[in-house]
Amino acid sequence: MIDQATLQALVGFQSTHKAAPTLSLYLDVDPRRRTTDEYRLALRHLLSTVDGQASKEDSARIERFIEKEYDRQSRSLVCFSCAAEDFWHAIPLAAPVADTIFVGQRAYIKPLGDLLDTFARYGVVLVDREGGHLFMFNLGQLEGVSGVAGEDVKRHKQGGWASARWQRQEDQAAYRNLKEVVEMTSQFVQSGAVRRLILGGTEANVAQFAAMLPKSVQSMVAGAINADVTASPAEVGEKSLALIQQAAAVHKAQLVDQLITTAAKGGPAALGLANTLLAVDARRARHLVLDESFAAPAYRCDSCGYVGVEPMEENACPLCAAQLRLLPDAADSLVRWSVEQEIDVTFVAGSAALRDAGFIGALLRY
Repeated sequence: MIDQATLQALVGFQSTHKAAPTLSLYLDVDPRRRTTDEYRLALRHLLSTVDGQASKEDSARIERFIEKEYDRQSRSLVCFSCAAEDFWHAIPLAAPVADTIFVGQRAYIKPLGDLLDTFARYGVVLVDREGGHLFMFNLGQLEGVSGVAGEDVKRHKQGGWASARWQRQEDQAAYRNLKEVVEMTSQFVQSGAVRRLILGGTEANVAQFAAMLPKSVQSMVAGAINADVTASPAEVGEKSLALIQQAAAVHKAQLVDQLITTAAKGGPAALGLANTLLAVDARRARHLVLDESFAAPAYRCDSCGYVGVEPMEENACPLCAAQLRLLPDAADSLVRWSVEQEIDVTFVAGSAALRDAGFIGALLRY
């Protein structure tokens, strides 16, 4: 799991040894997709692509961890190694990743930003007529469970007026039970613990429960799954992870449309790498949006803060004449700066509209 301290350590780290950069690895180790031999073969292929760039010690450290220390209990594995700086992190994750390897002076966190945007902090509420359970997940991993057990509600088989009376009493008891779950869910959302909600249960129970939620909570509902209130955390996690991915795809398409429309109307939005760099550097950005495959170099002056996308004569800053520093992947740098500034980051796959607009942009505060 990635806690805030680990994230900050990754964002803030930079190797001071040019001859010993940081090796960053993202590896799909999902046992439902790959055998142990298959992901080890994938690892060897990835390492071969950076042979001569990465330190042999860092490559060996990652291989040793996966061969002898990894417990094979996750879907994906993220490793960062810079032996020269005694920097090492190995992070098993319950959320999926695509195979990626990168060598640079800093830890490569761009794919991590995509994971955090899609799978960070979501809740699942399972309800029936007698109560409910609330599950808290982060990056696909269960972090907590709470529940409400209300009055027993049993269907009576008697006919006539007595049956109608019993039915009314049972419906009233079920309503009171659902109301307790609504209160629990509302308090949970107000605490800021989750970014999205998924509802689960029968279609009728979910519909009644959703209608009882406050509007502010309804706006956070990403969808519903068919799951009994007694479902295991593993079952809930599996079903909710798939739904979160689907909901995220819809949200991303809407966000791209909002970004491009806002920019076209002259509103607070930036499009293209140069404009986005300027907006983030000036702390005007509130939401960074980029194509997941986008990577491009840029240049930064550590003396005055200048950032630009065009190489300068003699590599000198146009503002203060200090030496410019190459950012090999400006998108990764933007993600890092966004984490530091607490800017939302969204990665988008396959959007022709975003590609045509320059692959990257940002919604601005002003």
